[in-house]
Amino acid sequence: MKFDYTCVLLAQKGYFFECEFIKCVHMCTAPSTEIENALPHRLDFEWKTDNNTMDYGVVVMRHMETWFRITVEKWDSGFPLDHTTKKACLTHLRKKYAVQLITSKVNKHRKRIMAEAVEHGKASEIGCN
Repeated sequence: MKFDYTCVLLAQKGYFFECEFIKCVHMCTAPSTEIENALPHRLDFEWKTDNNTMDYGVVVMRHMETWFRITVEKWDSGFPLDHTTKKACLTHLRKKYAVQLITSKVNKHRKRIMAEAVEHGKASEIGCN
């Protein structure tokens, strides 16, 4: 018997709309009421993995970045099929999204984190980690 993810997807959609970041930044091209009223569908992608439980956040961010209200058949998330290349792509995207989240103007901890990064860089230069 295959697990029905509908209840999980509906709960995630609810959390998505409660998120302060989403309320502050209009990241979606569709009106929020259209998204809020949409029913979630679990899709099967060629590049999906069954055993990767670490990168789902990166995958969700990539989906939000690359989906522009087009059909699944025309949608290209840019994920390679090759495992090694996919792993390198996920590592790159994880760094990209971390930088975007940390340096975002809506991040209330931005200045402190940036100052800590500068201090960490100075400590690394003298061989102290």
